[in-house]
Amino acid sequence: MSTDTVTLGMQTSQEDDRTSQHVLPLRKLLASHCKGPYSSEVREFALILRIGGELSEFDFKGCERIRRHKEKAYITVDLGFPSYEWKGQSDEHIKRYLARSVETGLRCCLERLKRDGIAVESGRLLADYEHVRKQYLGSD
Repeated sequence: MSTDTVTLGMQTSQEDDRTSQHVLPLRKLLASHCKGPYSSEVREFALILRIGGELSEFDFKGCERIRRHKEKAYITVDLGFPSYEWKGQSDEHIKRYLARSVETGLRCCLERLKRDGIAVESGRLLADYEHVRKQYLGSD
């Protein structure tokens, strides 16, 4: 079981040779800067990138299938990454897409937890993520 508070997994059709090199540094930044817990009821925010390709096209953007596991204290969400967002795109475009997707995923999770009446330090989580985003994209 992961001890990271914000995790970033990915499902890909294995033809994708452009996204892993950008996902791994983002994963490391999330692990080192998003230190929770942000809630007594949620220990992990598990974000799953669904990366489209020839074998499986995940033709959606944003969030789908937000699921919460109360006993194991995590919330997970699928984030769409259609192939047209990485095939033929610049590295900078891919990085910006990933950064936006992670923020969208966190916001979707926070909205779900708010609807469920779960107390979360959302401001601290989003501030920690903003630090990650700036470091990842190389801006201040």
